[in-house]
Amino acid sequence: MREYEILFITELNDALHHTAKEKIKEILLANKSEIFYEEDYGLHTLAYPVSKISQGRFFFYHFRCDGDLITTIEKEIRYESSVLRFIIVRLEEVLNKQAQEEVKEEAEEVKVIEDTKVQDEGIQNIEV
Repeated sequence: MREYEILFITELNDALHHTAKEKIKEILLANKSEIFYEEDYGLHTLAYPVSKISQGRFFFYHFRCDGDLITTIEKEIRYESSVLRFIIVRLEEVLNKQAQEEVKEEAEEVKVIEDTKVQDEGIQNIEV
């Protein structure tokens, strides 16, 4: 089982947002998913209009499920008319990218420290 994140956008209507949120939660649980975290990101302006709608409510789930079931989950969410857009991301890919960025940053910091030591040693040799 792998960990995933889903972010989806619904219309501004509170009733539609609530029903979409509950429907997606039902879809996830029906497909043997374990939900760890959920958060309402609130109202945001969309980069471009979707179905003539320029603002939407964003919601987020962090869950674990079998990778074979993701296509089934995506298919069921596509049939949900109150969801304007959604994206599902495998969490391992996100964590690997973040780890690579952290390694690069640490390598740059080590290089700066080493360069500083070399400069300090050069200054000491000149003074002696």
